[in-house]
Amino acid sequence: MRTRASLTIETATLLHLFFGAVCAWWLLKSVPQIYKGRLEAVDNAVLRALRHPENLSIPIGPKWLPQAAKDVTALGSGTNLSVATGILVGFLCLHRRFRATAFLLSSVGSGLLLCQSLKGFFARRRPAAVPPLVNFDPASFPSGHSMGAALVYLTSGSIVSRQVTGPLAKTYFLSMAVVLAVIVGVSRVYLGVHYPSDVLAGWAAGSLWSSVCAQGARWLQRQGSVEAPTETGEVRGEK
Repeated sequence: MRTRASLTIETATLLHLFFGAVCAWWLLKSVPQIYKGRLEAVDNAVLRALRHPENLSIPIGPKWLPQAAKDVTALGSGTNLSVATGILVGFLCLHRRFRATAFLLSSVGSGLLLCQSLKGFFARRRPAAVPPLVNFDPASFPSGHSMGAALVYLTSGSIVSRQVTGPLAKTYFLSMAVVLAVIVGVSRVYLGVHYPSDVLAGWAAGSLWSSVCAQGARWLQRQGSVEAPTETGEVRGEK
């Protein structure tokens, strides 16, 4: 059992490093293309494909889908990300994982500051190819909702998954984190408030930060600075 657990940690470490390298490579490659306007034609084509050709103010899909997209996109707002983080903080505190709680808050907080810094630095204008379906702030790159969702949900999922034992619990937390990050990003494009490249950049930056935080949590657990997963079944809710 010991050998199996060690192999799992090593494999996860390599996967995180590989994924982080891919995200960093994509960001470095895409930024010059955005400044030169080479991605805008593709971005606009995708945005128009999600609208009715005869009326670009009407999105494709059933009548309930635009409202559903607005509800989903709210999961990436600052308020809802704060609520989600607060729920996870409560979860960790209930199980006396106070050092893990501090690491979670510092990881999420610094990541959100990075997101705002990137938006201010690039200052890309919002799409004008289709009418937006919701209000937005001026900055577009990277998508704040997409990066925030990837950063908060993936970082939280990674940290919480390190606080539980059993593959089912770990898979559940990580899978839900990925699903939330993906649907928030897709909703931003569907609503016409972000270019697809904005969302991809948000996912890449948020995922990269999440990978760094996951490796940091793993290293700190090995050093004893952050609580290791319980072996008593308390965090899994078992008796």
